[in-house]
Amino acid sequence: MSVARDEGLAPATIGLREQKKRDTQQLLVATGMRLFLEQGYTETTLDQIAAEAGVSRRTFFSYFPSKDAILVAASDAGWDEILGDIAKISPQDSSPLQAVCECLLARLAKRSNDDLVAMRRLMLLSATLRSRGQTVFLEREYAIAQLLAQIWPEPERQWENRLAAMAAVGAFRLAVDIWRDGPEEQSLQALTEQSFAQLSQLLRITPEK
Repeated sequence: MSVARDEGLAPATIGLREQKKRDTQQLLVATGMRLFLEQGYTETTLDQIAAEAGVSRRTFFSYFPSKDAILVAASDAGWDEILGDIAKISPQDSSPLQAVCECLLARLAKRSNDDLVAMRRLMLLSATLRSRGQTVFLEREYAIAQLLAQIWPEPERQWENRLAAMAAVGAFRLAVDIWRDGPEEQSLQALTEQSFAQLSQLLRITPEK
């Protein structure tokens, strides 16, 4: 009887443990980002982040190998949400390119301007985050193409799926580059809308034979 009871509780126990890990990870990211903005990235130490989050240095390293990893996690979180939105798309309601563009814009609309400005400032301060950003775009482009292939699995649509992922992510990347290097008052959402509009206009141009 005791064995059966333990087996029955195991999934719930594992679920709680995983939730606690996610909560701790999110706490470390939020704490690190706050300290980076309050006192500067270089001036913030691992020990300060751990202390503010109420965890040991050893616990910190069980989640993140470095300060840079916190920046990367904060940057990646937005992409994970976008991928989740794309995964819910119904193939009858959209096209691959339209789906990706709409999900990107919808997720940007949910981000506060303060959060985006904070990320922009940190991008300018961290060479690691800037270089990681280029890798992230390639990784997310591939992940989006894989998702689109699940939504529109027909063999004849795979070329379209790949092109949609490449085009949408490329247009968004251009908007991010302009936003990062331009004046702080610029809106990333507005720049992304403009970039997608330019993409749509280009797609209407028929190449001369």
